[in-house]
Amino acid sequence: MPEWRDIWVLILLAVLAGGTALLQNRHQPLSVDDLAIRQTIAAQVAAFAAEDGAAAFRFAAPELQAQFETPEYFMAMIKAHYRPVYFAQKIDFSTPARAMEAGLYLQSTFLVDDRGASHKARYLMQKQPNGSWKIAGCHLLASDLIEI
Repeated sequence: MPEWRDIWVLILLAVLAGGTALLQNRHQPLSVDDLAIRQTIAAQVAAFAAEDGAAAFRFAAPELQAQFETPEYFMAMIKAHYRPVYFAQKIDFSTPARAMEAGLYLQSTFLVDDRGASHKARYLMQKQPNGSWKIAGCHLLASDLIEI
């Protein structure tokens, strides 16, 4: 069970991610959807850092939740196959999300893991009927970026 301190850390990280997104794109204000997408990804990364499987699982799209059934199975898959995401120490949203089709966006990010290695991650984001955003998938790519 997460402590209140962990919950406040998650909230703080989500707010900071939104603020950072605004500062990085001063010339073109980000859309409400771009801000929400960034906050969703940052909040899930913060949940991984706090080892809060239930919170991390809530940011997954319904199809992923159905596929993995429980937060424990979901966390085991993330730890096994998405180590850079699970152990992300830094995350950078250098570009706005790109619309793929109605309700689906692709958000590119750069991550630095706990070993100092950089990674590019492309998140498939799905808009829910209630207007919230959920993570429908993540694809890791090689990155030659030294520091973000």
